[in-house]
Amino acid sequence: MTHRIAASIFLIIGFFPFPVYAVTPVAPVPRTGQDGETLTGVAWPDPRFSDNGDQTVTDRLTGLSWTRDANPAGSYKTWQQALDYVKALNRRKYLGRSDWRLPGIREMESLVNLEADLASWLSSQGFRNVQKDDYWTSSTYAAYTRCAWSVGMYSGIAAGRGKGDGACVWPVRDGQPGVTNIPSSGQTACYDDSGAAIDCAGTGQDGELRTGAAWPAPRFTENADQTLTDMLTGLVWSKDGKTPGPAACNPGTRKDGQGAPDHVECLNANGYLGRSDWRLPNRNELASLVNHGQPNSAAWLNTQGFSNVQAGGYWSSSTYVTTPWNAWGVNMHDGAETSFARKHNINIWPVRGGQ
Repeated sequence: MTHRIAASIFLIIGFFPFPVYAVTPVAPVPRTGQDGETLTGVAWPDPRFSDNGDQTVTDRLTGLSWTRDANPAGSYKTWQQALDYVKALNRRKYLGRSDWRLPGIREMESLVNLEADLASWLSSQGFRNVQKDDYWTSSTYAAYTRCAWSVGMYSGIAAGRGKGDGACVWPVRDGQPGVTNIPSSGQTACYDDSGAAIDCAGTGQDGELRTGAAWPAPRFTENADQTLTDMLTGLVWSKDGKTPGPAACNPGTRKDGQGAPDHVECLNANGYLGRSDWRLPNRNELASLVNHGQPNSAAWLNTQGFSNVQAGGYWSSSTYVTTPWNAWGVNMHDGAETSFARKHNINIWPVRGGQ
């Protein structure tokens, strides 16, 4: 099967394509509006990963170079211990390199494949010792700075975790240019274990390193048709972030898992804002709106030209394959990426492919 990243438009000039997690249909799917049908994004290189012969593996999609051993520390570390462990690797020139870092939230998420048992899939791609457990990132959880972001290599869930808890460590470094580029997370500050702000110098935190593609300024441009274009990704969003639409679509109300694609069909049938190509965003398109430097991304987005952005969950078009009666969603308050039971009613934010 051909894998595609469910991402933004891939443009050579102007916008950064960004990696997201493929969901490829196993059979033709008639107009579901799901990620497995739309397959928006950049095709994954084949093979996706390349063994460098020096105990590192390069992701040819992003260019990032990871240790082949997905848990070289061999034990759980607290968040500060994880940061210190990577510093120690650099002092020892682990695998001949001194530029290792704890990955930021966007970098760690780039390994997620939404249609696979994640740890098993990564093991099949040339990595070893991949743990079905949470992995630390260098990014503090801005909604509660005593926590840091972790990504579960059993599920792909991205959530905050107490900095004193134990999790796995997977070092990364810049390798070579990839097919796509990962945007920076938006984090520019650093915090200690107690959540207090500290000087970033020498911390190895996301707020110090700020890896990834820089955000354009302004990030969003308002169009004349009640939409905004994200100048980082090229995606075009409705200005209204609260399940918008004409009266015929019962706007402003939360929808369940079936009501979400039905609502988007209604938008297209009624030519909402003069367009008929609206869709539910996939998981990563939705997550691209999150500013990890802000404690409340919904509040921040409402200062960027949008209106009515809700602090609760939003549906994506991506199925949570280990529990197919759930779908992926993003909480626009803290930015957590998790699954929601399709019977629940949450928000909808339609998107178009942009330029």
